[in-house]
Amino acid sequence: MLARLSIVLALLAAVLVAPFVLRPKEEKVSEKAERLVIITPHIESIQAEYARAFRTHMRAAHGREVVIDWRQPGGTSEIARFLRSEYSTRFETLLRERTGLPFTLAIRDAFTNPKLDPDKGTQEGSMPDPTLLKNATPEEQAAAARQLFLDSDIGAGIDLFFGGGAFDFERQAAAGLLVARDASGRFGPAALAEAHPDWFSDAVMPQSFSGEPFRDPAYRWVGTVLSAFGICYNRDSLARLGIETPPDEWSDLEDPRYRGHIALADPTKSGSTTKAFEMLVQERIQTLARERGLSGDAAVAAGWDDAMRLILRISANSRYFTDSSAKVPRDVAMGDAAVGMCIDFYGRSYNELYRDPATGESRIEFVMPRGGTSIGADPIGLLRGAPSPELAHRFIEFVLSPEGQKIWNYRVGSPGGPTRHALRRPPIRRDFYGKENLPHMTDPTFDPYRAAEGFTYHPEWTGSLFAPLRFVIRAACMDPHEEQIAAWEALVAAGLPAEGLAAFEEVGPISYEAVVQQIGPALKNSDKVAQVRLGRELAEQFRARYLAIAAEYGGR
Repeated sequence: MLARLSIVLALLAAVLVAPFVLRPKEEKVSEKAERLVIITPHIESIQAEYARAFRTHMRAAHGREVVIDWRQPGGTSEIARFLRSEYSTRFETLLRERTGLPFTLAIRDAFTNPKLDPDKGTQEGSMPDPTLLKNATPEEQAAAARQLFLDSDIGAGIDLFFGGGAFDFERQAAAGLLVARDASGRFGPAALAEAHPDWFSDAVMPQSFSGEPFRDPAYRWVGTVLSAFGICYNRDSLARLGIETPPDEWSDLEDPRYRGHIALADPTKSGSTTKAFEMLVQERIQTLARERGLSGDAAVAAGWDDAMRLILRISANSRYFTDSSAKVPRDVAMGDAAVGMCIDFYGRSYNELYRDPATGESRIEFVMPRGGTSIGADPIGLLRGAPSPELAHRFIEFVLSPEGQKIWNYRVGSPGGPTRHALRRPPIRRDFYGKENLPHMTDPTFDPYRAAEGFTYHPEWTGSLFAPLRFVIRAACMDPHEEQIAAWEALVAAGLPAEGLAAFEEVGPISYEAVVQQIGPALKNSDKVAQVRLGRELAEQFRARYLAIAAEYGGR
Protein backbone atom coordinates (compact mmCIF):
# COMPACT_ATOMS: atom_id res chain seq x y z
CA MET A 1 0.00 0.00 0.00
CA LEU A 2 2.84 2.35 0.94
CA ALA A 3 4.67 1.55 -2.29
CA ARG A 4 1.54 2.29 -4.33
CA LEU A 5 1.11 5.61 -2.53
CA SER A 6 4.73 6.49 -3.25
CA ILE A 7 4.21 5.82 -6.94
CA VAL A 8 1.07 8.02 -7.00
CA LEU A 9 2.92 10.84 -5.22
CA ALA A 10 5.86 10.53 -7.62
CA LEU A 11 3.57 10.74 -10.64
CA LEU A 12 1.76 13.72 -9.14
CA ALA A 13 5.06 15.47 -8.54
CA ALA A 14 6.10 14.80 -12.12
CA VAL A 15 2.89 16.33 -13.43
CA LEU A 16 3.40 19.43 -11.31
CA VAL A 17 7.08 19.88 -12.05
CA ALA A 18 7.12 18.96 -15.75
CA PRO A 19 5.70 22.28 -17.05
CA PHE A 20 8.48 24.17 -15.29
CA VAL A 21 11.23 21.77 -16.37
CA LEU A 22 10.12 21.61 -19.99
CA ARG A 23 9.24 25.30 -20.33
CA PRO A 24 11.53 27.06 -22.79
CA LYS A 25 14.18 29.13 -21.05
CA GLU A 26 13.28 32.78 -20.83
CA GLU A 27 15.86 35.25 -22.07
CA LYS A 28 17.68 36.90 -19.18
CA VAL A 29 17.28 40.65 -18.94
CA SER A 30 19.56 42.93 -16.96
CA GLU A 31 18.17 44.43 -13.77
CA LYS A 32 19.29 47.81 -15.11
CA ALA A 33 17.22 47.45 -18.28
CA GLU A 34 14.97 50.34 -19.29
CA ARG A 35 11.32 49.65 -18.59
CA LEU A 36 8.41 50.23 -20.96
CA VAL A 37 4.89 49.84 -19.54
CA ILE A 38 2.18 48.79 -22.00
CA ILE A 39 -1.49 48.19 -21.27
CA THR A 40 -3.08 45.80 -23.74
CA PRO A 41 -5.88 43.33 -24.47
CA HIS A 42 -3.46 41.34 -26.63
CA ILE A 43 -2.98 37.72 -25.62
CA GLU A 44 0.25 36.26 -24.25
CA SER A 45 1.57 35.04 -27.61
CA ILE A 46 1.53 38.57 -29.06
CA GLN A 47 3.08 39.99 -25.90
CA ALA A 48 5.84 37.37 -25.90
CA GLU A 49 6.77 37.74 -29.56
CA TYR A 50 6.84 41.53 -29.56
CA ALA A 51 8.71 41.71 -26.27
CA ARG A 52 11.38 39.37 -27.65
CA ALA A 53 11.57 41.13 -31.03
CA PHE A 54 11.74 44.63 -29.53
CA ARG A 55 14.48 43.62 -27.08
CA THR A 56 16.50 42.20 -29.96
CA HIS A 57 15.92 45.31 -32.06
CA MET A 58 16.93 47.73 -29.31
CA ARG A 59 20.13 45.80 -28.64
CA ALA A 60 21.10 45.66 -32.31
CA ALA A 61 20.02 49.16 -33.37
CA HIS A 62 20.66 51.18 -30.20
CA GLY A 63 22.81 49.06 -27.89
CA ARG A 64 20.20 49.30 -25.12
CA GLU A 65 18.65 46.77 -22.78
CA VAL A 66 14.87 47.06 -22.38
CA VAL A 67 12.11 45.12 -20.70
CA ILE A 68 8.37 45.41 -21.33
CA ASP A 69 6.03 45.46 -18.37
CA TRP A 70 2.71 44.25 -19.76
CA ARG A 71 -0.55 45.22 -18.01
CA GLN A 72 -3.70 43.32 -18.93
CA PRO A 73 -6.71 44.13 -16.72
CA GLY A 74 -9.09 42.61 -19.29
CA GLY A 75 -10.58 43.56 -22.66
CA THR A 76 -10.75 47.05 -24.11
CA SER A 77 -13.79 47.97 -22.02
CA GLU A 78 -12.00 46.99 -18.79
CA ILE A 79 -8.88 48.87 -19.93
CA ALA A 80 -10.97 51.99 -20.57
CA ARG A 81 -12.44 51.81 -17.07
CA PHE A 82 -9.01 51.20 -15.54
CA LEU A 83 -7.44 54.18 -17.31
CA ARG A 84 -10.34 56.45 -16.40
CA SER A 85 -9.97 55.46 -12.75
CA GLU A 86 -6.19 56.00 -12.72
CA TYR A 87 -6.36 59.39 -14.42
CA SER A 88 -9.24 60.46 -12.17
CA THR A 89 -7.20 59.73 -9.05
CA ARG A 90 -4.22 61.72 -10.30
CA PHE A 91 -6.28 64.58 -11.66
CA GLU A 92 -8.09 64.95 -8.34
CA THR A 93 -4.74 65.64 -6.67
CA LEU A 94 -3.73 68.10 -9.39
CA LEU A 95 -7.07 69.91 -9.21
CA ARG A 96 -6.88 70.39 -5.46
CA GLU A 97 -3.27 71.58 -5.62
CA ARG A 98 -3.86 74.05 -8.43
CA THR A 99 -7.34 75.35 -7.69
CA GLY A 100 -8.47 74.20 -4.26
CA LEU A 101 -11.72 73.01 -5.84
CA PRO A 102 -13.35 69.79 -4.58
CA PHE A 103 -13.41 66.88 -7.01
CA THR A 104 -17.17 66.86 -7.52
CA LEU A 105 -19.09 64.45 -9.70
CA ALA A 106 -19.58 67.26 -12.22
CA ILE A 107 -15.84 67.87 -12.49
CA ARG A 108 -15.18 64.12 -12.59
CA ASP A 109 -17.38 63.95 -15.70
CA ALA A 110 -16.01 67.19 -17.13
CA PHE A 111 -12.25 66.74 -17.16
CA THR A 112 -12.42 64.06 -19.89
CA ASN A 113 -15.42 65.55 -21.72
CA PRO A 114 -14.42 66.54 -25.28
CA LYS A 115 -17.59 68.61 -25.62
CA LEU A 116 -15.91 71.20 -23.39
CA ASP A 117 -12.94 71.61 -25.73
CA PRO A 118 -12.45 75.00 -27.43
CA ASP A 119 -14.26 75.27 -30.73
CA LYS A 120 -12.24 74.30 -33.75
CA GLY A 121 -10.76 77.28 -35.50
CA THR A 122 -10.58 79.36 -32.34
CA GLN A 123 -7.60 80.04 -30.15
CA GLU A 124 -6.85 77.33 -27.62
CA GLY A 125 -8.34 77.94 -24.22
CA SER A 126 -6.22 78.90 -21.27
CA MET A 127 -6.52 78.11 -17.60
CA PRO A 128 -8.22 81.00 -15.72
CA ASP A 129 -6.79 82.44 -12.52
CA PRO A 130 -7.27 79.62 -9.95
CA THR A 131 -8.12 82.17 -7.24
CA LEU A 132 -11.25 83.17 -9.17
CA LEU A 133 -12.60 79.67 -9.67
CA LYS A 134 -14.16 79.17 -6.25
CA ASN A 135 -16.77 81.82 -7.04
CA ALA A 136 -17.22 80.71 -10.64
CA THR A 137 -20.34 78.99 -11.96
CA PRO A 138 -20.37 75.17 -12.15
CA GLU A 139 -20.11 75.45 -15.94
CA GLU A 140 -17.03 77.66 -15.67
CA GLN A 141 -15.46 75.30 -13.16
CA ALA A 142 -16.12 72.33 -15.45
CA ALA A 143 -14.55 74.10 -18.44
CA ALA A 144 -11.55 75.11 -16.31
CA ALA A 145 -11.10 71.51 -15.11
CA ARG A 146 -11.10 70.28 -18.70
CA GLN A 147 -8.54 72.87 -19.73
CA LEU A 148 -6.35 72.07 -16.73
CA PHE A 149 -6.31 68.41 -17.74
CA LEU A 150 -5.47 69.16 -21.39
CA ASP A 151 -2.65 71.50 -20.31
CA SER A 152 -1.24 68.94 -17.90
CA ASP A 153 1.17 66.06 -18.30
CA ILE A 154 -0.25 63.89 -15.56
CA GLY A 155 -0.01 60.19 -16.26
CA ALA A 156 -1.14 56.80 -15.06
CA GLY A 157 2.30 55.23 -14.89
CA ILE A 158 1.71 53.59 -18.29
CA ASP A 159 3.39 54.46 -21.59
CA LEU A 160 1.32 52.85 -24.34
CA PHE A 161 -2.15 51.52 -25.07
CA PHE A 162 -1.59 48.70 -27.58
CA GLY A 163 -4.41 46.71 -29.17
CA GLY A 164 -8.17 46.96 -29.40
CA GLY A 165 -10.47 48.63 -31.88
CA ALA A 166 -10.54 52.05 -33.50
CA PHE A 167 -13.77 52.90 -31.65
CA ASP A 168 -12.13 52.48 -28.25
CA PHE A 169 -9.05 54.45 -29.29
CA GLU A 170 -11.16 57.25 -30.71
CA ARG A 171 -12.91 57.58 -27.36
CA GLN A 172 -9.65 57.63 -25.41
CA ALA A 173 -8.19 60.20 -27.79
CA ALA A 174 -11.27 62.42 -27.55
CA ALA A 175 -11.14 62.18 -23.76
CA GLY A 176 -7.55 63.40 -23.83
CA LEU A 177 -5.90 60.25 -22.51
CA LEU A 178 -4.07 59.59 -25.78
CA VAL A 179 -1.76 62.26 -27.15
CA ALA A 180 -0.07 62.85 -30.50
CA ARG A 181 3.15 63.96 -28.81
CA ASP A 182 4.65 63.94 -25.36
CA ALA A 183 5.21 67.17 -23.40
CA SER A 184 8.54 67.79 -25.17
CA GLY A 185 6.92 67.47 -28.59
CA ARG A 186 9.69 65.14 -29.73
CA PHE A 187 8.05 61.76 -29.24
CA GLY A 188 4.77 60.15 -30.22
CA PRO A 189 2.89 59.11 -33.38
CA ALA A 190 2.81 62.67 -34.77
CA ALA A 191 6.57 62.98 -34.38
CA LEU A 192 6.96 59.58 -36.03
CA ALA A 193 4.87 60.74 -38.99
CA GLU A 194 7.25 63.67 -39.43
CA ALA A 195 10.26 61.36 -39.35
CA HIS A 196 8.72 58.80 -41.74
CA PRO A 197 6.18 60.63 -43.93
CA ASP A 198 6.37 57.89 -46.57
CA TRP A 199 5.02 55.35 -44.05
CA PHE A 200 1.73 57.24 -43.83
CA SER A 201 1.05 57.57 -47.54
CA ASP A 202 -1.88 55.87 -49.26
CA ALA A 203 0.56 53.42 -50.80
CA VAL A 204 1.77 52.20 -47.38
CA MET A 205 -0.65 53.05 -44.56
CA PRO A 206 -3.72 54.98 -45.73
CA GLN A 207 -5.70 57.07 -43.26
CA SER A 208 -8.79 54.99 -44.04
CA PHE A 209 -9.88 52.12 -46.23
CA SER A 210 -13.31 50.74 -47.18
CA GLY A 211 -14.86 53.25 -44.77
CA GLU A 212 -12.76 52.23 -41.74
CA PRO A 213 -10.34 54.67 -40.07
CA PHE A 214 -6.77 53.39 -39.96
CA ARG A 215 -5.40 56.29 -37.92
CA ASP A 216 -6.47 59.41 -36.09
CA PRO A 217 -6.26 62.57 -38.24
CA ALA A 218 -4.28 64.23 -35.43
CA TYR A 219 -2.08 61.11 -34.95
CA ARG A 220 -3.22 60.45 -31.40
CA TRP A 221 -3.40 56.78 -32.43
CA VAL A 222 -2.31 54.79 -35.46
CA GLY A 223 -3.21 51.31 -36.68
CA THR A 224 -0.58 48.58 -36.44
CA VAL A 225 -2.32 45.49 -37.82
CA LEU A 226 -5.66 44.72 -39.47
CA SER A 227 -8.62 42.75 -38.21
CA ALA A 228 -11.69 41.21 -39.75
CA PHE A 229 -14.68 39.64 -38.07
CA GLY A 230 -16.40 36.43 -38.88
CA ILE A 231 -17.32 32.88 -37.99
CA CYS A 232 -15.16 30.06 -36.67
CA TYR A 233 -16.52 26.53 -36.89
CA ASN A 234 -15.56 22.95 -36.04
CA ARG A 235 -15.86 20.55 -38.97
CA ASP A 236 -16.35 17.53 -36.70
CA SER A 237 -19.09 19.26 -34.73
CA LEU A 238 -20.95 20.25 -37.88
CA ALA A 239 -20.82 16.65 -39.05
CA ARG A 240 -22.34 15.47 -35.76
CA LEU A 241 -25.15 18.00 -36.20
CA GLY A 242 -25.78 16.83 -39.74
CA ILE A 243 -24.86 20.21 -41.23
CA GLU A 244 -23.12 19.57 -44.53
CA THR A 245 -22.61 23.17 -45.67
CA PRO A 246 -20.46 25.26 -43.31
CA PRO A 247 -21.75 28.74 -42.46
CA ASP A 248 -20.45 31.58 -44.61
CA GLU A 249 -23.03 34.30 -43.90
CA TRP A 250 -24.19 35.86 -40.64
CA SER A 251 -27.76 34.73 -41.37
CA ASP A 252 -26.64 31.08 -41.42
CA LEU A 253 -26.35 31.24 -37.62
CA GLU A 254 -30.13 31.55 -37.19
CA ASP A 255 -30.59 27.93 -38.32
CA PRO A 256 -32.39 26.09 -35.44
CA ARG A 257 -30.04 23.14 -35.93
CA TYR A 258 -27.42 25.26 -34.14
CA ARG A 259 -29.50 25.43 -30.95
CA GLY A 260 -27.16 25.26 -27.98
CA HIS A 261 -24.09 25.07 -30.19
CA ILE A 262 -23.16 28.73 -30.82
CA ALA A 263 -20.56 30.50 -28.69
CA LEU A 264 -20.85 34.27 -28.25
CA ALA A 265 -18.89 36.82 -26.24
CA ASP A 266 -20.35 39.62 -24.15
CA PRO A 267 -20.25 42.80 -26.29
CA THR A 268 -20.25 44.97 -23.16
CA LYS A 269 -16.86 43.44 -22.28
CA SER A 270 -15.37 43.04 -25.75
CA GLY A 271 -15.00 45.79 -28.32
CA SER A 272 -14.19 43.25 -31.06
CA THR A 273 -17.43 41.38 -30.38
CA THR A 274 -19.45 44.59 -30.59
CA LYS A 275 -17.70 45.34 -33.86
CA ALA A 276 -18.68 41.91 -35.18
CA PHE A 277 -22.32 42.60 -34.33
CA GLU A 278 -22.01 46.01 -35.96
CA MET A 279 -20.76 44.30 -39.13
CA LEU A 280 -23.89 42.14 -39.04
CA VAL A 281 -26.04 45.29 -38.81
CA GLN A 282 -24.16 46.95 -41.66
CA GLU A 283 -24.60 43.86 -43.83
CA ARG A 284 -28.36 43.84 -43.26
CA ILE A 285 -28.61 47.56 -44.10
CA GLN A 286 -26.71 47.11 -47.35
CA THR A 287 -28.63 43.96 -48.29
CA LEU A 288 -32.06 45.50 -47.72
CA ALA A 289 -31.04 48.71 -49.47
CA ARG A 290 -30.08 46.65 -52.50
CA GLU A 291 -33.08 44.28 -52.43
CA ARG A 292 -35.77 46.84 -51.65
CA GLY A 293 -34.31 49.88 -53.36
CA LEU A 294 -34.07 51.78 -50.07
CA SER A 295 -31.72 54.63 -49.27
CA GLY A 296 -30.86 57.04 -46.48
CA ASP A 297 -32.56 56.74 -43.12
CA ALA A 298 -35.17 54.36 -44.52
CA ALA A 299 -32.45 51.82 -45.41
CA VAL A 300 -30.70 52.24 -42.05
CA ALA A 301 -33.94 51.86 -40.08
CA ALA A 302 -35.07 48.78 -42.02
CA GLY A 303 -31.62 47.20 -41.84
CA TRP A 304 -31.23 47.88 -38.11
CA ASP A 305 -34.62 46.35 -37.28
CA ASP A 306 -33.96 43.31 -39.46
CA ALA A 307 -30.54 42.90 -37.81
CA MET A 308 -32.15 42.99 -34.36
CA ARG A 309 -34.46 40.14 -35.37
CA LEU A 310 -31.47 38.14 -36.65
CA ILE A 311 -29.51 38.82 -33.44
CA LEU A 312 -32.45 37.58 -31.33
CA ARG A 313 -32.47 34.29 -33.24
CA ILE A 314 -28.68 33.87 -33.10
CA SER A 315 -28.72 34.61 -29.39
CA ALA A 316 -31.47 32.04 -28.87
CA ASN A 317 -29.24 29.44 -30.55
CA SER A 318 -26.24 30.32 -28.38
CA ARG A 319 -24.94 28.44 -25.36
CA TYR A 320 -23.70 31.52 -23.52
CA PHE A 321 -22.28 35.04 -23.63
CA THR A 322 -18.78 34.72 -22.20
CA ASP A 323 -16.74 37.52 -20.63
CA SER A 324 -13.71 36.47 -22.70
CA SER A 325 -13.78 36.68 -26.49
CA ALA A 326 -10.83 34.25 -26.55
CA LYS A 327 -13.05 31.55 -25.01
CA VAL A 328 -15.25 31.42 -28.12
CA PRO A 329 -12.76 29.83 -30.56
CA ARG A 330 -11.28 27.74 -27.76
CA ASP A 331 -14.64 26.13 -27.03
CA VAL A 332 -15.28 25.65 -30.74
CA ALA A 333 -11.91 23.94 -31.05
CA MET A 334 -12.67 21.65 -28.10
CA GLY A 335 -16.07 20.72 -29.52
CA ASP A 336 -17.98 22.41 -26.70
CA ALA A 337 -19.56 24.60 -29.38
CA ALA A 338 -19.92 24.08 -33.11
CA VAL A 339 -19.61 27.69 -34.29
CA GLY A 340 -18.83 31.10 -32.86
CA MET A 341 -18.50 34.75 -33.78
CA CYS A 342 -14.92 35.93 -33.39
CA ILE A 343 -12.13 38.12 -34.65
CA ASP A 344 -10.03 36.65 -37.45
CA PHE A 345 -6.89 36.38 -35.34
CA TYR A 346 -8.49 34.01 -32.85
CA GLY A 347 -10.04 31.88 -35.58
CA ARG A 348 -6.85 31.57 -37.60
CA SER A 349 -4.74 30.91 -34.49
CA TYR A 350 -6.81 27.87 -33.57
CA ASN A 351 -6.81 26.75 -37.18
CA GLU A 352 -3.01 26.78 -36.95
CA LEU A 353 -2.96 25.07 -33.55
CA TYR A 354 -5.08 22.12 -34.72
CA ARG A 355 -3.56 21.76 -38.18
CA ASP A 356 -2.52 18.20 -39.06
CA PRO A 357 1.14 18.34 -40.21
CA ALA A 358 0.60 15.33 -42.48
CA THR A 359 -2.45 16.59 -44.37
CA GLY A 360 -2.24 20.32 -43.76
CA GLU A 361 -5.93 20.30 -42.78
CA SER A 362 -7.48 21.53 -39.56
CA ARG A 363 -10.79 20.74 -37.91
CA ILE A 364 -11.15 24.43 -37.04
CA GLU A 365 -11.88 26.92 -39.81
CA PHE A 366 -12.46 30.67 -39.93
CA VAL A 367 -14.53 32.39 -42.60
CA MET A 368 -15.23 36.07 -43.30
CA PRO A 369 -18.98 36.27 -44.01
CA ARG A 370 -19.72 37.03 -47.65
CA GLY A 371 -20.36 40.75 -47.98
CA GLY A 372 -20.50 40.96 -44.21
CA THR A 373 -17.33 42.47 -42.82
CA SER A 374 -14.83 45.23 -43.39
CA ILE A 375 -11.17 45.34 -42.44
CA GLY A 376 -10.49 47.43 -39.34
CA ALA A 377 -7.31 48.69 -37.71
CA ASP A 378 -5.93 47.46 -34.40
CA PRO A 379 -4.17 50.57 -33.05
CA ILE A 380 -1.48 51.79 -30.70
CA GLY A 381 -1.37 55.13 -28.87
CA LEU A 382 0.86 57.14 -26.54
CA LEU A 383 -0.76 57.83 -23.17
CA ARG A 384 -0.68 61.28 -21.60
CA GLY A 385 2.15 61.58 -19.09
CA ALA A 386 3.96 58.46 -20.32
CA PRO A 387 6.90 57.75 -17.98
CA SER A 388 9.21 56.74 -20.87
CA PRO A 389 8.01 58.64 -23.96
CA GLU A 390 11.22 58.16 -25.94
CA LEU A 391 11.18 54.38 -25.42
CA ALA A 392 7.46 54.33 -26.23
CA HIS A 393 8.24 56.20 -29.45
CA ARG A 394 10.82 53.56 -30.34
CA PHE A 395 8.30 50.77 -29.79
CA ILE A 396 5.69 52.40 -32.04
CA GLU A 397 8.37 52.93 -34.67
CA PHE A 398 9.43 49.29 -34.48
CA VAL A 399 5.89 47.89 -34.70
CA LEU A 400 5.18 49.98 -37.81
CA SER A 401 8.54 49.30 -39.47
CA PRO A 402 8.91 46.65 -42.18
CA GLU A 403 10.79 44.49 -39.68
CA GLY A 404 8.18 44.87 -36.96
CA GLN A 405 5.36 44.05 -39.37
CA LYS A 406 6.91 40.66 -40.09
CA ILE A 407 6.10 39.47 -36.57
CA TRP A 408 2.38 39.63 -37.36
CA ASN A 409 2.34 37.17 -40.26
CA TYR A 410 5.66 35.45 -40.78
CA ARG A 411 5.94 31.74 -40.06
CA VAL A 412 7.75 30.61 -36.94
CA GLY A 413 11.46 30.34 -37.66
CA SER A 414 11.39 32.46 -40.81
CA PRO A 415 14.13 35.12 -40.98
CA GLY A 416 12.91 38.05 -38.88
CA GLY A 417 9.73 36.20 -37.90
CA PRO A 418 8.34 34.99 -34.58
CA THR A 419 10.25 32.36 -32.64
CA ARG A 420 7.48 30.37 -30.91
CA HIS A 421 4.02 31.57 -31.96
CA ALA A 422 2.63 32.17 -35.45
CA LEU A 423 0.42 35.22 -34.85
CA ARG A 424 -1.40 34.96 -38.19
CA ARG A 425 -2.55 38.56 -38.35
CA PRO A 426 -2.56 40.73 -41.50
CA PRO A 427 -0.08 43.65 -41.21
CA ILE A 428 -1.38 47.13 -41.90
CA ARG A 429 1.34 48.12 -44.35
CA ARG A 430 0.14 47.67 -47.94
CA ASP A 431 3.71 47.30 -49.14
CA PHE A 432 4.07 44.20 -46.98
CA TYR A 433 2.01 42.12 -49.43
CA GLY A 434 4.77 41.84 -52.01
CA LYS A 435 6.51 38.86 -53.57
CA GLU A 436 9.52 39.16 -51.24
CA ASN A 437 7.38 38.42 -48.16
CA LEU A 438 4.99 35.82 -49.60
CA PRO A 439 7.29 32.79 -49.16
CA HIS A 440 7.58 33.49 -45.44
CA MET A 441 3.95 34.33 -44.64
CA THR A 442 1.53 32.09 -42.76
CA ASP A 443 -1.34 33.35 -44.95
CA PRO A 444 0.26 34.18 -48.31
CA THR A 445 -3.03 34.02 -50.23
CA PHE A 446 -4.85 36.52 -48.02
CA ASP A 447 -4.55 40.20 -48.92
CA PRO A 448 -6.84 42.22 -46.61
CA TYR A 449 -6.91 45.18 -48.96
CA ARG A 450 -8.34 43.00 -51.73
CA ALA A 451 -10.69 41.18 -49.36
CA ALA A 452 -12.19 44.46 -48.17
CA GLU A 453 -13.01 45.72 -51.66
CA GLY A 454 -16.42 44.00 -51.66
CA PHE A 455 -17.65 45.69 -48.50
CA THR A 456 -17.73 49.34 -47.48
CA TYR A 457 -18.27 50.34 -43.88
CA HIS A 458 -20.49 53.40 -43.49
CA PRO A 459 -19.75 55.01 -40.11
CA GLU A 460 -22.60 57.47 -40.57
CA TRP A 461 -25.05 54.55 -40.34
CA THR A 462 -24.04 52.87 -37.10
CA GLY A 463 -20.86 54.55 -35.82
CA SER A 464 -22.80 56.57 -33.25
CA LEU A 465 -24.80 53.49 -32.23
CA PHE A 466 -21.89 51.42 -30.92
CA ALA A 467 -22.84 51.94 -27.27
CA PRO A 468 -26.61 51.48 -27.87
CA LEU A 469 -25.86 48.24 -29.74
CA ARG A 470 -24.10 46.84 -26.66
CA PHE A 471 -26.94 48.05 -24.48
CA VAL A 472 -29.79 46.47 -26.46
CA ILE A 473 -28.03 43.11 -26.85
CA ARG A 474 -27.58 42.95 -23.11
CA ALA A 475 -31.19 43.93 -22.40
CA ALA A 476 -32.90 41.77 -25.03
CA CYS A 477 -30.57 38.78 -25.15
CA MET A 478 -28.10 38.47 -22.29
CA ASP A 479 -30.11 39.37 -19.18
CA PRO A 480 -33.17 37.24 -20.16
CA HIS A 481 -31.08 34.60 -21.96
CA GLU A 482 -32.47 31.61 -20.10
CA GLU A 483 -36.05 32.65 -20.85
CA GLN A 484 -35.15 33.46 -24.45
CA ILE A 485 -33.74 29.98 -25.00
CA ALA A 486 -36.85 28.37 -23.49
CA ALA A 487 -39.13 30.41 -25.77
CA TRP A 488 -37.07 29.53 -28.84
CA GLU A 489 -37.06 25.82 -27.95
CA ALA A 490 -40.84 25.90 -27.60
CA LEU A 491 -41.27 27.63 -30.96
CA VAL A 492 -38.94 25.22 -32.76
CA ALA A 493 -40.70 22.22 -31.23
CA ALA A 494 -44.04 23.67 -32.38
CA GLY A 495 -42.77 24.07 -35.95
CA LEU A 496 -42.03 27.80 -35.77
CA PRO A 497 -45.65 29.01 -36.01
CA ALA A 498 -45.96 32.40 -37.70
CA GLU A 499 -47.74 34.13 -34.81
CA GLY A 500 -45.31 32.86 -32.21
CA LEU A 501 -42.30 33.76 -34.33
CA ALA A 502 -43.70 37.26 -34.89
CA ALA A 503 -44.08 37.71 -31.14
CA PHE A 504 -40.53 36.47 -30.55
CA GLU A 505 -39.15 38.87 -33.17
CA GLU A 506 -41.05 41.95 -32.04
CA VAL A 507 -38.19 44.46 -31.83
CA GLY A 508 -40.20 47.62 -31.21
CA PRO A 509 -38.47 48.39 -27.87
CA ILE A 510 -35.03 48.14 -29.51
CA SER A 511 -35.96 49.37 -32.99
CA TYR A 512 -33.99 52.03 -34.81
CA GLU A 513 -36.59 54.60 -33.85
CA ALA A 514 -36.39 53.62 -30.17
CA VAL A 515 -32.60 53.66 -30.19
CA VAL A 516 -32.35 57.08 -31.85
CA GLN A 517 -35.10 58.75 -29.86
CA GLN A 518 -34.82 57.11 -26.44
CA ILE A 519 -31.96 54.69 -25.81
CA GLY A 520 -29.16 56.66 -27.49
CA PRO A 521 -29.94 59.96 -25.72
CA ALA A 522 -30.30 58.12 -22.38
CA LEU A 523 -26.81 56.61 -22.73
CA LYS A 524 -25.32 60.02 -23.47
CA ASN A 525 -26.86 61.38 -20.29
CA SER A 526 -24.60 61.31 -17.22
CA ASP A 527 -27.42 59.88 -15.07
CA LYS A 528 -26.14 56.34 -14.57
CA VAL A 529 -29.08 55.39 -12.36
CA ALA A 530 -31.50 56.22 -15.17
CA GLN A 531 -29.45 54.10 -17.58
CA VAL A 532 -29.55 51.11 -15.24
CA ARG A 533 -33.29 51.57 -14.75
CA LEU A 534 -33.87 51.68 -18.52
CA GLY A 535 -31.82 48.52 -19.03
CA ARG A 536 -33.72 46.69 -16.30
CA GLU A 537 -37.08 47.75 -17.72
CA LEU A 538 -36.15 46.58 -21.22
CA ALA A 539 -34.83 43.26 -19.91
CA GLU A 540 -38.01 42.64 -17.91
CA GLN A 541 -40.12 43.48 -20.94
CA PHE A 542 -38.33 40.89 -23.06
CA ARG A 543 -38.26 38.36 -20.23
CA ALA A 544 -42.02 38.60 -19.80
CA ARG A 545 -42.55 38.12 -23.52
CA TYR A 546 -40.28 35.06 -23.65
CA LEU A 547 -42.06 33.51 -20.67
CA ALA A 548 -45.43 34.05 -22.33
CA ILE A 549 -44.22 32.42 -25.57
CA ALA A 550 -42.78 29.43 -23.72
CA ALA A 551 -46.02 29.00 -21.78
CA GLU A 552 -48.20 29.20 -24.89
CA TYR A 553 -46.21 26.95 -27.20
CA GLY A 554 -44.30 24.74 -24.78
CA GLY A 555 -47.03 22.13 -24.46
CA ARG A 556 -47.76 21.67 -28.14
